[in-house]
Amino acid sequence: MIKTFFKLLLCVIIYTVVFLAAIVLLPHTQEFREMKQPDNPFGFLFLVINSAFVCFVVYFIIKNSMINGIKLFLISAGAVFFVQSFMTQIETLFFIRAFKGLTAFDVTLFMVRDLIALTATVPLMIKFFQNKEIVCEVIKVDVKSVIPKFGIIGVIYTIVYMTFGYFVAWQFEALRLFYSGSAEKLSFFGQLVNNVKTNPLIYPFQFIRGLLFSVAILPLLFVINKKKIFVFSVCLVYFSTSTVLLVPNALFPDMVRYGHLIEMSTSMIVFGLIVGNIMYIKNYLVKCSSMCRKINF
Repeated sequence: MIKTFFKLLLCVIIYTVVFLAAIVLLPHTQEFREMKQPDNPFGFLFLVINSAFVCFVVYFIIKNSMINGIKLFLISAGAVFFVQSFMTQIETLFFIRAFKGLTAFDVTLFMVRDLIALTATVPLMIKFFQNKEIVCEVIKVDVKSVIPKFGIIGVIYTIVYMTFGYFVAWQFEALRLFYSGSAEKLSFFGQLVNNVKTNPLIYPFQFIRGLLFSVAILPLLFVINKKKIFVFSVCLVYFSTSTVLLVPNALFPDMVRYGHLIEMSTSMIVFGLIVGNIMYIKNYLVKCSSMCRKINF
């Protein structure tokens, strides 16, 4: 247990150092570099907490995986990157007009930064924590039974997004001012109608994001053979979108960041529980190093 702790601590340190180095070395625009950075004495601590959570999510997937090697790297790092980084930053691009001084190029570099940190850390984590006793290769997955669920999840995500966005995030006056320029708070249905008038693309955009959220965790079905573990893994991966909001940044004023932090930490747990239960599949075949067996979930 002590060895595991110190190995995990080493991974957190590496992730944090590489993450910070990428921020400094990547060629961000001058406008972004001139944005006023928040003066928060706990900023570094929150960054380490986010790094620790990311590493824990990867650790949990690795420890409960039935495979190892390059496939495990692609699945664990890919799921975390796609959800925490890519899915977050495409929304930043969607609302980029609200972020003065931010360009699409800078947002792309945010994704590159996260990918570099994961790429530097996950191989070491696999070496430390992979299940060497159980090595299996998935040989058949009934993907056809999962695909129709994507549309359902897209609709569910849009509902969850709008509900938590209004009843949690939109209750913060600073957040309403940040995105709309007005402190006015309409009713829930009034806000939905107003979205159609002012930003109609938000509904198909969030529906597509819901589809992508389901696609992102599909590979976990190939390597995790217990329902509770699978659902918990989905919740962990989705929750990682909120821990990044712990870190003070130049993009969000603190009150806006707090509003999003509460919104994301609650909505993504709910969404993760729903998606994990919907996506879970019974009875797929795996080929193990010693035998071929059928696993019933």
